[in-house]
Amino acid sequence: MRNEKNEDDSENRTRIYDYIKKNPGAHLRMITRELGVGMGATQHHLDILEKSGKVRSKRINIYRHYYAVEILEAEHGILAFLRQETAMDILTYLMEHPRSTQSDIINFKGFSAPTISWHMSRLEAAGLVNSIKEGRTVRYVIVDMQSISTALKTYHPNVWDKMLSRFADLFLQISSDKEGADG
Repeated sequence: MRNEKNEDDSENRTRIYDYIKKNPGAHLRMITRELGVGMGATQHHLDILEKSGKVRSKRINIYRHYYAVEILEAEHGILAFLRQETAMDILTYLMEHPRSTQSDIINFKGFSAPTISWHMSRLEAAGLVNSIKEGRTVRYVIVDMQSISTALKTYHPNVWDKMLSRFADLFLQISSDKEGADG
């Protein structure tokens, strides 16, 4: 019986570690939900993985996010925000629409102004986005486009592929519009 429990523990710990390697920036509730392991058991295994030096964690806002030790600490914040649907949506929108206003983002997400303001202040505090004031208008830009695009390519290839497809479609549309105007 004792040996069976150790095998279950080892199997769950391996599953949790593999999940973190594939999903850096995941937090406790996400890991628990995705793997179907109890909250207490997940916390126990995360603690062991951290003490053994395989995993690091970082508290960002209300969640503690987990990373395999191979992930550079400079990437922790980006990866944590890319694990949050709204933050990832806003960041990818800003990549496609640099210098967007809060109204642009509100129209894109369909959220209230206070909600978008809250998300933008968190992204700014994390150093991922800067706001630029132009009279009464505030525009948002991504601070380090290269780091975010690298993280998307590596850890969210489906999102990256959709963005590339939209860019390709836009390029083809612009090219055909130009040909029509020249012809």
